[in-house]
Amino acid sequence: MAILLPIVGQDVSVWGLIVLGLVAGLLAGFFGVGGGFLMAPLLNIVFGIPYNAAVGSDLAQMLGMSVAGTARHLGLGNVDYKLGGLMTVGNLLSIEFGARLVEALKARGTMNVGGREVHALDFYLPLAFIVLLFIVATMAFRESREALKRAPRGGIVETEASRTARRLSFPPFFTSPTSGIERLSIWVPIGLGLATGVLTGFMGVGGGFVVVPALIYGLSIPTPVAIGTSLFCILFKSAYGCFTHTLKGNVDILLALILLLGSTVGAQIGALGTRRFRGAHIRYYFSIVLYLAALLVAVKLLAKVGLLWA
Repeated sequence: MAILLPIVGQDVSVWGLIVLGLVAGLLAGFFGVGGGFLMAPLLNIVFGIPYNAAVGSDLAQMLGMSVAGTARHLGLGNVDYKLGGLMTVGNLLSIEFGARLVEALKARGTMNVGGREVHALDFYLPLAFIVLLFIVATMAFRESREALKRAPRGGIVETEASRTARRLSFPPFFTSPTSGIERLSIWVPIGLGLATGVLTGFMGVGGGFVVVPALIYGLSIPTPVAIGTSLFCILFKSAYGCFTHTLKGNVDILLALILLLGSTVGAQIGALGTRRFRGAHIRYYFSIVLYLAALLVAVKLLAKVGLLWA
């Protein structure tokens, strides 16, 4: 069954979008990510939706989906309000900058890549996806394989980065029993929020594919708590990101609502799945999904510039 999207101006498969939303919701609930790292590229690759509309509409559905996922993780005791609140402060300060980058690329028009005319937005945005996905996937893959051999308790990973972060002496400080934080400068989570806020505005992602590894490896937060807290942050980031992209004409509400039909169900199922797997297993599966997403986007980009068959 096909339907015409009013803002995008093209027909798309309703069932195809619902299935895509379901997959994104499963990823959100199980890995603590918004699913944008997969959703926006797939909307463009599979359905031919322009990247700016894919980014904005994905943020709109991400808002509803993150509410469902966060509610489930709250019930499981996996949300650290203090840590998530501080990260959200940084997010809200930097999302607009990311959204303005999208507008700058839209205004730049086309560019010549490999002898082909390609829109700047359709080149730089997927390239950014590929680089980030590959870096984070490699880090998570290597660590999780080692962790499965060591079998760490409670999904906690001690690293030199986490020890350094906890030694930083820039006041004020906060504590959080939920995450096992005895003393940490508030500027650490705020800084993390600033970085991921740019990703939200620019790439239409909740930033969970960066936040979750950063919390696990950078602050030694237990994996289930990192997942729940990441979703809590995504709720606020996606709300602001949706608002600013709506003002810029990048949100197709009908597209977002169809995606939401699948993602809200998937988020509930994914959250329950975190109780059945060890933290190291979750991180290992997470890395595989990121590698696959990077490969998918890379193939599409290479085809667009004429290095592979379209």
